[in-house]
Amino acid sequence: MTREEILALCRKARDVGAVKHEEFADYIVVLESRRKIGDAWQATEHAYMAVDGKLAMANEDHRKQGKRLDFHEPKVLLDNPEQLTLQITVTSELYGARHGIATSRKKGGAHAEREFPWEVAETSAIGRALSAMGYGLLPGAGLASAEDIVRATTTQTSDKERAPRRAPLMSANQRNKLIEMYRERHGGTEAEVLQGLDAVFVGAFKHPLADASVEEASKIIGQMIAQKMERAKK
Repeated sequence: MTREEILALCRKARDVGAVKHEEFADYIVVLESRRKIGDAWQATEHAYMAVDGKLAMANEDHRKQGKRLDFHEPKVLLDNPEQLTLQITVTSELYGARHGIATSRKKGGAHAEREFPWEVAETSAIGRALSAMGYGLLPGAGLASAEDIVRATTTQTSDKERAPRRAPLMSANQRNKLIEMYRERHGGTEAEVLQGLDAVFVGAFKHPLADASVEEASKIIGQMIAQKMERAKK
């Protein structure tokens, strides 16, 4: 799917308040699915917006219109050795309250679900709540975010089954956002910033920035945003 095709898809999606989907096209991840038709396999591409893109849209919309957007504490619906299910409510002065529900599969799920069940469920639930407000609601994508689809296609398998596919790498916009936020906090040259981010990703995921997936980049961006908000409160 070319960038022009992605932009055309964005224009089919309804504007939300003061923002347009095409303004956030760099947050869109194109994923491929395959299905067998007769004796042949056919590949189909689908575009999904990452949760950080939906957050960026929502924050910008409310900033432009001078309205509040509040994220409430997660509500635990289920927490056992098999799974964690959370509900997040998002309240907007513009659109009212919406909630999202998401589950992390502690057994049999993707690596991120098993290692970081709370973060994964919380991120997905926020994304679904924002989708319910119209943010990142692309034609054909439903309420799912890019991270949701990636997890669905990288489920853990047994040794006798086919190995899971490699999760798609982070988008260019996610990379730029990471660089921007790290430099804002620590300063330094581009080389120093990249070296610092490599250390962050090696510590969190055992690989450098260049190998970061969409979901991993979203997780670190979310942590940086949370840290920035905590600093602002002091």
